[in-house]
Amino acid sequence: MAAKLTPREKNLLLLCVAVLVVMTGMILTKQFLDRRKAALEKIVSLQRQKAENDGWAKEQPFWEKRRLWLADRMPGTDSLGRAQGQLLEDIQNEALEWGIIAEQPTLPPLASTPNPAYREVTISVRLRGDQATVLSWLATLQSPEKFQAVRELQIEIDTRAREKTPQVICNLTLARWFKPEAGV
Repeated sequence: MAAKLTPREKNLLLLCVAVLVVMTGMILTKQFLDRRKAALEKIVSLQRQKAENDGWAKEQPFWEKRRLWLADRMPGTDSLGRAQGQLLEDIQNEALEWGIIAEQPTLPPLASTPNPAYREVTISVRLRGDQATVLSWLATLQSPEKFQAVRELQIEIDTRAREKTPQVICNLTLARWFKPEAGV
């Protein structure tokens, strides 16, 4: 048989129930606020992503024009090995025309290009010559129309040279790009 609760016990019971209700409310409020914060962060992230995508969409005609220019003008090759040899020959001939000595030509192994938009060949060569001439010639090497770029360049003054004008030694790595293979 259950005994009747005294007024003091009733007050304690009500206090315990009130504490449980308040604690449950606080836990639910914290969970709600955490979920709300995560949702607001996701909204901000998605708004940033949308703004970035809108920017890319606005630039689409510009990039489409570039893509068509590349498709029209980028040279193709059947053999990367032959293209690499041709690049080396071109560089040696140009250097000779400018009065620059080309030494130690190196044909690095042909590696698969990580970018499927083009295929690449590289050559490395050591050059010696008059500082002004070498620098002027180097300025003509890299251009979009030639589809070639200077990959690595080290220039140092040639301290052993006997000429009156400053002489330099230049280690050059040059890359040339070609259209991707037809099946890619």
